[in-house]
Amino acid sequence: MKIAICGHSLVHIRQRRFFAHVARLGHDVLVVCPNRWAHLDCTRSTESGPGWSYTIESLPAPGQPDMYRFGLLGLDKVLTDFHPDVVYVQQEVAAQFTRQALALAKQLGAARALFVWENLQAPTPEQDEELRQLDLLVCGNDAASRLHSAAPTWCVLPQVGVDTDHFQARPDVLRTKDVMFVGRLLPEKGVEYLRSAWPTAEIPPWRDWSELPWTLSQARVVVTYSQDTPHWREQAMPYMAVEAMACGCAVVASQAGAIPWWLGGGYTLECPGATLVPQGDTDALREAIRQTLERWEPMGQEGREWVVRHLSSPVIASALMEQFNLLVEARRSQ
Repeated sequence: MKIAICGHSLVHIRQRRFFAHVARLGHDVLVVCPNRWAHLDCTRSTESGPGWSYTIESLPAPGQPDMYRFGLLGLDKVLTDFHPDVVYVQQEVAAQFTRQALALAKQLGAARALFVWENLQAPTPEQDEELRQLDLLVCGNDAASRLHSAAPTWCVLPQVGVDTDHFQARPDVLRTKDVMFVGRLLPEKGVEYLRSAWPTAEIPPWRDWSELPWTLSQARVVVTYSQDTPHWREQAMPYMAVEAMACGCAVVASQAGAIPWWLGGGYTLECPGATLVPQGDTDALREAIRQTLERWEPMGQEGREWVVRHLSSPVIASALMEQFNLLVEARRSQ
């Protein structure tokens, strides 16, 4: 099968490495993304093996693009030359780029799949009509599946799986930090609650994705205490939490947004490596950290096993390809 995946977030190495797993299942995969987005750069590359190939095409996104207003120059030629069976767009339904990529897929006769996270606003009537024309909608959380019920076929899957080969405990690193926060220092990430609940929590400088396992391997407990706001809600699978568990850390997380869906038993079995705490409750956060520290080691071991079994890149790649196979077979039988 020939699969083209398009979107601005594919400039990040986490996403690109995941779709290399899809290619190694025996498919021709083309990843198309901007050549620069925020502070990240991406250049063209290709690799292949027996029965599979994987190419990254990076294209200019002119102007001052944001996730809702951008287009890629040369996308039509790249997709036409590749001639995909499936075009999988990882962008919200309201984005200009979504319309650009799906229109090209229709011209090429490819199946059209769209990944969305949106869990705040219901689609407009015009967007509803666009969703009805999709072959597959992949929802990044349970709330997105409810809001986008217009799509004829949908499933709930994370945007990408967890690279558990990269995210694992590093044997040359000692766990000298009791409690750690890793992430962006933004109010909605709940850092002030953590500082109040556990003043000695370690907040290391920001690290590149490639270096994170060495940082996480220093911690016994990692806290990801996101908070909902009127204009923001945790939409994605909580990657920092599950990547920390893959490194053998116990996790304390909030019940914000989609986090309970992913870790609390909505998507699959409840995660044994994480303790979920109500939002905005410093006393509850403090007590959860204290209890988690008492049994961080078995929680860390069980959490890693859970991530490998349910959310690792090979597992999610296989689940995604099962959906793609079904939609391609359905189109061929029409």
